[in-house]
Amino acid sequence: MCGIEGHCQLKKFYTVKDEASFDTIAFSLKATSSTCFVHLADNENPLTIYGNPSLSEVNPTFHTNIKNKTNKVDLHLEDYNQKGLSQAISYSMFGNENSEKNYWKVFLTNQKIYDLDLKYGVGDAFVNLSDLAVSKFKIESGSANVKVIYDDRSTNKCAMDTFYVNVDVGNLITKNVNKSNAKIVIADVGFGTAVLDFGKGVKEHCKINVSVGAGKLKIILPENNFPAIVSFKSSPLCNIALDQGFEQVSDHVYVNRSYSADAPNLMEFNVDVALGNITFEYAK
Repeated sequence: MCGIEGHCQLKKFYTVKDEASFDTIAFSLKATSSTCFVHLADNENPLTIYGNPSLSEVNPTFHTNIKNKTNKVDLHLEDYNQKGLSQAISYSMFGNENSEKNYWKVFLTNQKIYDLDLKYGVGDAFVNLSDLAVSKFKIESGSANVKVIYDDRSTNKCAMDTFYVNVDVGNLITKNVNKSNAKIVIADVGFGTAVLDFGKGVKEHCKINVSVGAGKLKIILPENNFPAIVSFKSSPLCNIALDQGFEQVSDHVYVNRSYSADAPNLMEFNVDVALGNITFEYAK
């Protein structure tokens, strides 16, 4: 980590120059196998990308296109040898001895609005959205280990339409999703594990749509002064756990002690669980 933060062995691969012709960057990252970092930096350019790939194993491609005040930027980090499912599962359990050869670091600024679409196959990813202006956020993990956070004292600098996470067989942990200011939060979990942290509560009405196949999902909520309603569509083979303070008001519908139907900061959960496990618990 120290080497990455100090840019040791990292080279500047790509830069998007600041121009008045666009105010939004729609950044799409697809990484077959890598260790990736995305966060705010004090740069004059709205997008700067460093990396140290093994070019014999990874083929990086980069494209930009400005249209209607939006700069569409695509970075594709494709392995020459695509990893199969067994290799992906092995990576998620035991790691990859060559992973230090394929680091990528993406620097953003607070001078533009971002629409982020991040896809990770295997590897590790750390995304810090603190003090950025993100209008849409989408992140997908095949079997990668992913962490998405907002710092405790930061918040999204604009309203967010949708915060979307998808986990196949990987692991995804979030911190302070409430600080995204998202109108809609969507979480799809297949066989993997995910944590959605709303521990500090939301300021405005937020709809959270959750789907769990055979994986595990934990949702963290504030205990006091933040109303919540949870509607379940579940099967007899799933496992659902609600912390104390929730009461059933109709078939498959539960509310907490602070619930009010017209509350401006209501968290409205719609949960569909097949074979998996879902837990609602209060922030410690």
